[in-house]
Amino acid sequence: MPKKTNSDTEKKKKIETPEETKQEAPSTCEMDAIIRNHTYAAIGIGFIPIPLVDLAALTALQLKMISSIAKAYGVEFKKERTKSIISALCGGTLTVVSVPMLSSLFKAIPIVGQTVGAATVSISGAASTYALGYVFDKHFKEGGTLLNVSVDNIKEGFTDYYQKGEKAIKARLSKSKDTEEKAEKDATPA
Repeated sequence: MPKKTNSDTEKKKKIETPEETKQEAPSTCEMDAIIRNHTYAAIGIGFIPIPLVDLAALTALQLKMISSIAKAYGVEFKKERTKSIISALCGGTLTVVSVPMLSSLFKAIPIVGQTVGAATVSISGAASTYALGYVFDKHFKEGGTLLNVSVDNIKEGFTDYYQKGEKAIKARLSKSKDTEEKAEKDATPA
């Protein structure tokens, strides 16, 4: 029987104890960029003129964003679990879920309905995307996973972020409108 050497024992230890790969936490700037880009995309989705298609596209965008956030933190993404969490968060807050749904259906009314519906879906969809992004960012930052999300624990944060997002989006859109009006005035000959 061959005698075990030190190198044989080391090889065995390497096989038995896999190296832990600890992923570095993403920077605040990285997370802000992911959330901001998806929030801006959600604004655009609100202008899809076909009722309910906009909501399907919004859900797909939000799932993609949460997948990107999970990947950045090294958290396993589970699509069906995430859909359940989104439904519980948005479904539990009547105004958050009813406004986009009713606004989307409102788009079926020619001209006026499409305009009002698009604006409302854009703002509420973007605000909910913003809120979901920051709620999941915070949860993953604290070491959470999709398997240990407690909707009851994050619902208050979701509502707070929704309100902040809605306010920021309205301000941003208002600022864009003011900038356009100023540019028009400056371009008009006296």
